Amino acid sequence: MYYFNRIVWSLFLIINSLAWSSSSNTEFRSTWVITWDHINRYENSGQNLYRLRKIMDDHVDAKMNAVIFQVRQGGTAYYESSYEPWGHYAGYQYPGYDPLAFAIEEAHSRGLELHAWFNVFQTSSTYDGSPAAEHPEWICRDQNGIPMSSNRSISPGLEDVREYTINVAMEIVRNYDIDGLHLDYVRWNEHTNSQRNNLTVDQELERLDGIINKNEIEYLNSNASDRYLYDYQHPYSAGVPDGFASWEEWWRWSVTTFVRTLHDSIQSVKPHVKLSAAVLGKYNWSGWQGYGTVYQDAALWYNEGYLDHLMPMSYHWTTAQGFLGMLSNDCPNCWQPFIWEGIESGRGFTVGPGSYILESNDVWNNHPDIINSVRGIDWVDGYQFFSYATWRDKDYFLSAGETFFDNKTKIKINPHGFNSEIKSPPVIVLSSENGIVQLDVFPTDIVESQWIITYASDSPTANQETSEVIDIQFAKDPFVILLETSSIDTSEKKFYFSTSANRFWKESDMSNIVVFNPENNNSEKIFQLSQNYPNPFKKDTRIMITSSFKRDVKLIVWSLSGENIITLLDDELFPGYHVFKWNGKNTMGERVSSGIYFYSLIWKNEITETKKLIYFH
Repeated sequence: MYYFNRIVWSLFLIINSLAWSSSSNTEFRSTWVITWDHINRYENSGQNLYRLRKIMDDHVDAKMNAVIFQVRQGGTAYYESSYEPWGHYAGYQYPGYDPLAFAIEEAHSRGLELHAWFNVFQTSSTYDGSPAAEHPEWICRDQNGIPMSSNRSISPGLEDVREYTINVAMEIVRNYDIDGLHLDYVRWNEHTNSQRNNLTVDQELERLDGIINKNEIEYLNSNASDRYLYDYQHPYSAGVPDGFASWEEWWRWSVTTFVRTLHDSIQSVKPHVKLSAAVLGKYNWSGWQGYGTVYQDAALWYNEGYLDHLMPMSYHWTTAQGFLGMLSNDCPNCWQPFIWEGIESGRGFTVGPGSYILESNDVWNNHPDIINSVRGIDWVDGYQFFSYATWRDKDYFLSAGETFFDNKTKIKINPHGFNSEIKSPPVIVLSSENGIVQLDVFPTDIVESQWIITYASDSPTANQETSEVIDIQFAKDPFVILLETSSIDTSEKKFYFSTSANRFWKESDMSNIVVFNPENNNSEKIFQLSQNYPNPFKKDTRIMITSSFKRDVKLIVWSLSGENIITLLDDELFPGYHVFKWNGKNTMGERVSSGIYFYSLIWKNEITETKKLIYFH
């Protein structure tokens, strides 16, 4: 029976994986990159910059589309901060470059999102300028009023702490072109007075969120009176704060207030910046959980929209069955019933496998089963793995990109950003020579960089949902995609097109479609006049010409009676897209009458295409 069940399970995974790969091109994929994995105080800036580029290249090799990059740790910064000192791994000094700015540039140049990983209330550093050094009164205290002496955390219950931390976070949001702000240690601490230790700086910083041993959990739950859950304004001796029925209610309220206020602040400045959180892998069940142990009400934040993306640290599970149980099969000890409102709202929910746990349990090869099984749950939007270094040490990026991540994916639309402007679709031009297919992509009407997504399909009726993503760029200028014909299925024609997407990943209409024809190993020539936009128009309208090779052309607007109103173009046209505006005026600069007009593309003294437009004033 055991072997029969294993065979059935394996068949399920195979079928599920095949079904997913043929129907979805949207999946979040990332790793958490810890500070000490991207910067080394004993190496020069050139070595650290090389390491950063390698991190981004590794994510590309795995066909990932995002990087979660740690920038605040222990109350210190790995970016240009006006609030806090440079961190321990930077040697407490400017490292010769801005790690966050450089990481953003390198990520975007590879089509990757960059989420700034921000440790919130865990502020263990006492270096000059850190919050624990400047404001020792902010440090959490036990029931006897004794403050923490190691693994320091500042109190979420203090309004000054919440305001200060929001200011620190908003400086990043305002000054850096991040795609997301990712919160960690956004909760009360788990430490007790009786477990105080004399730790080195490295030991305090190396204590990572979500990692706790069995003995610590047992002691934590049986010695609640020792815990550091109070502060100088809210001592245990004063009783439950006014307006609250219990300490637990107040503890949860204080963290929730921080998250809600930060989200509102981000929305008022840069609404496309997604606020996410690494929360404990168990919401409200077992002895180590977010809701009842560290007063982190992640489901509430997600359901109410205080978070745009929920990223549990799924470190307790090492098998596909375990992940399915944690998500929906082992309810009520699972996430689904508690977060359904947030799921239905369309906000992102991704799982965070502890790759280091799989390695330490000698079950590293469970990664594919876990990923493929989770894909069967339609409300799970992808994965973030802990951590980058574990994957690097196992040399796993290329392997992942050739197996369970064998297709590129884009990131799910943030449904709460639909009012943001969506740019016009790009124009794409194809040429083929010497075994190389070249796609020239021309973003249109873009002042600031946006996501440009390029697709391939075997069908001329392809669309954004069913086609294969072959490239993602964050760009505003024209760029080239090179494809070796040996990597293309030459059994039939291949159709290519692009879209532009705003920072919420809301896509434009499709561009023109270009075709690679394997029979002659060449592109089908394009000479295309597009319909003007807007139409009808009042102030001005745009007319676009797409050409795959150089030629002399004319673009003329004329009236119903055949009168030449204005010549918009009479010149040599180079390959690419070309947009021309008409403001409703004739050659003399006079406004014409409202009505129907035509515009024609003329080549070799013959009209090749004519379209109708409507002008009114």
